[in-house]
Amino acid sequence: MTTPTDHRATRTEQLHNVIAARRRVARRVADVASLDREGLSRWAAFALARTVAHAHRNSPFYSGRIAGSLVEAVAADPEAFRSVPFTTRQDLAAAYPLGLLAVPLREVTRFDESSGTGDGNSIAAFFSADDWVENNLIVAHLLSAVLDDADVVAVAVPYELAGVGQDLDRALELLGCTIVPLGAASPGCPPERMVQALRRSGATTLVCSGTRALLLGEVARRCGLDPARDLAVDKILTAGEGASPAKKALLAGQWDASVYSMFGMTETNTLAMFCARQDLHLVETRTFFEIVDPVTGQRLPDGETGELAVTTLASRAMPLLRYRTGDTCRIEAEPCPCGSPLRRLRHRGRLGDRIAVGRGWASQLEIEDVVLGALIRAPYFFAFDVDGPVLDIALPPDSAADKRTRDAITAEAARRFGADTRFSVLDVPAFEHALRTSAKPTMRNFLRAPGERTS
Repeated sequence: MTTPTDHRATRTEQLHNVIAARRRVARRVADVASLDREGLSRWAAFALARTVAHAHRNSPFYSGRIAGSLVEAVAADPEAFRSVPFTTRQDLAAAYPLGLLAVPLREVTRFDESSGTGDGNSIAAFFSADDWVENNLIVAHLLSAVLDDADVVAVAVPYELAGVGQDLDRALELLGCTIVPLGAASPGCPPERMVQALRRSGATTLVCSGTRALLLGEVARRCGLDPARDLAVDKILTAGEGASPAKKALLAGQWDASVYSMFGMTETNTLAMFCARQDLHLVETRTFFEIVDPVTGQRLPDGETGELAVTTLASRAMPLLRYRTGDTCRIEAEPCPCGSPLRRLRHRGRLGDRIAVGRGWASQLEIEDVVLGALIRAPYFFAFDVDGPVLDIALPPDSAADKRTRDAITAEAARRFGADTRFSVLDVPAFEHALRTSAKPTMRNFLRAPGERTS
């Protein structure tokens, strides 16, 4: 007969086993994080073969897509990995919710879902305890480049269903930081309350999308606060969208802060993190990265721009092989002055966000860079769409009335895109409402829907 004492002893033993498992993960993370470039490349080849074998053996999705002979070929020669078929977001959506699970459901620690902002279809993501803890530890290691236990960090990203908020919380706790969990678009914490929380807590660091940081700066001014003078924020970590050089410069000046970029996805967790020099480094201790031609799928060498494809190396619950992210990127292999062996990533926007304009194509990030680079007064908002060869830009009233601003945008749009420009006045209250009510305010908020154009 089992007694209450027996139950307590069993639970205690289980807890000890969990702690021991986390220690093993911590040792593994420390070992891989200490590798130099050559050692990291050797480890990646081994981890790649292990991931392909695990996916073939345990994932119903991949067992039907990868022949056993290909698994053996990758183990013998990493170059054979080029023959592994790509995985797409459509594959993940079709397999929703449990089709890509590669461990028994009881081993899943987290179930997350994407926001569906890419194509309107949610996709699921699963993480085992080891998957989750390993990512937390790696994020903590990389955050330590600029954060320590003296920092108060306000986290204004979604916590619902997405793992980014919780992942950051765990990592920040490991660093001893104080956390201010602002969340995103919560009725209980509108932008005005966020700003007051930044002031009351003495937050030194703000984590959010660059677009939200612009909004919070504007709200602070309306509350009678100068973000640079009256708030203690001296670091902004941007997540959830790409940020153009012009946006980073605006944020740096508006807040008197250093701006760092992070990059990841619900289905992959963290993919790239900043260094102390504000460069974006690939997290090659968890993921294998390729740049491929968006049309042919052929792998491109470092230094060329194409679509980013990723393969998870530390995700047992949901391995992904050659997952096409839809992001336009370039990988730079030249060593960073910071000394990290991790290669650097240049993010150029989303493939799906490219727009035919002028003499070719432009990304939303490039258009953002042109417009925000010319704005000299708040609010730093704008909206745009394309009318044939014309880039139609709506600016806040004061900026729209400023000839120097219009001329600067016109000249730069012609130089970069060969596009003509037309200007109208932005409905600032309506635009700001869209930002306030979006859990993930990004450049997509800036693209006007058909029918909104004004003449």
